[in-house]
Amino acid sequence: MIIVLYIILSAITITAVILIITANHFVNKLLIKTNKKLFERKEKTKEDDDEKKLIKEKRKIWFEENQKDVYTVSCDNLKLHAHLINNNSNVYIIIVHPYEGRGSYMKYFIEKFYNMGFNVLAIDLRSHGESEGNIYSLGYLERLDVLAWIKYINNNYNDEKIIPKIILYGISMGANAVMMCSCENLNEASNKDLNNVKAIIEDAGFTNAYEQLKERLDMAYKFSFLPIVELTSIMSKIRLRFSFDDINVEKSVSKSKVPILFIHGDKDELVNCNMVHKLYDSCSSEKEKLIIKDGGHISAVMKDESLYWNTINNFINKYI
Repeated sequence: MIIVLYIILSAITITAVILIITANHFVNKLLIKTNKKLFERKEKTKEDDDEKKLIKEKRKIWFEENQKDVYTVSCDNLKLHAHLINNNSNVYIIIVHPYEGRGSYMKYFIEKFYNMGFNVLAIDLRSHGESEGNIYSLGYLERLDVLAWIKYINNNYNDEKIIPKIILYGISMGANAVMMCSCENLNEASNKDLNNVKAIIEDAGFTNAYEQLKERLDMAYKFSFLPIVELTSIMSKIRLRFSFDDINVEKSVSKSKVPILFIHGDKDELVNCNMVHKLYDSCSSEKEKLIIKDGGHISAVMKDESLYWNTINNFINKYI
C-alpha cells in the first residue's frame, strides 16, 4: 500500500513539474521577445510577378521619401518609435501592426489611407521595430503605446483652429490593442488627452487570450485538455505582472463608447472567425461588421480590396 501511494505521489509530482516547465517555456516563447514564434504559421508564399514587384518597389521609395521618424514615451517609460506621413489633413490614422511586425511593414495600408487624404502614423509597438521593450502581451500592454501616440498627436498637432481627429486601425494583435483602448473613455470631454478618437477599425482580433490560446494549443499540440494555458497565465503573472485574465478584448469592447468596425476573413486559419461575432455582439458602442469571403488571417483585404476599402472609407466618413 505504501509503495502504491509513493508511486502515485511521484507520478503527480513529476506531472506537476513537467507542466510548470512547459508553462514557463510557453511564457518564454509567446511573451518574451525571441527569434522564434510559439505558434508559427506556414505561409503559402509565391513569388510576385514583375508588375507586383514594381508596385512594391515604387511604394517603398514613396514611403522612404515621405515618412518622418517620430518618437514618444509610454506611461511606463519605454521609448516608442513611429513613422509619420503628413498629408495636410486634420485626420490622423494610427496604424497598429500584428505580432512580430513593425510600422514599416504596413506600407500597403499606409498608402491606402494616405490616398484617402489622411495623415498616417504607423507605429512600432513595444518590443517591435525601433521601439524599446522585450515583452509581448497580445494587446494588453500594447494598448498603452496606442494611448501614448494619441497623446503625442494631441500635444504636437493640436491648436485652437485645427483640432486633430483620430482613427485607430489595427490588425491581429494590433486589433486587440486598439480594441482594448475602446474602454478608456476616449471620447469623453473630461479626458482632454484622448477625447478626439472618432472611430476604431479592427481586422482579425480575438476575444480573449484563454479562448485563443486553448484553440491554438489544440491545433498545434493536441493537448488543450491539460491546464497549460491556465498555468502559463499564472507563470506570466509571477514573471511579467499580468495574466491572461487581463487580455480580455471582449470585456473591453463591452464598455466601448467609440464606434468600432469589425473585420474578419471567414477562412482565418489563426483566429477563428466565430470570435468576431462574439466581439460584435458584446460591443456597446455604434458598430459595423464586415466578413470577407475566403479571407485568411491578416490577408482578408486581398480577397476583396474594393469591398474592404470602400467599407472602411464609408465608416470613417460617418464619424469625421
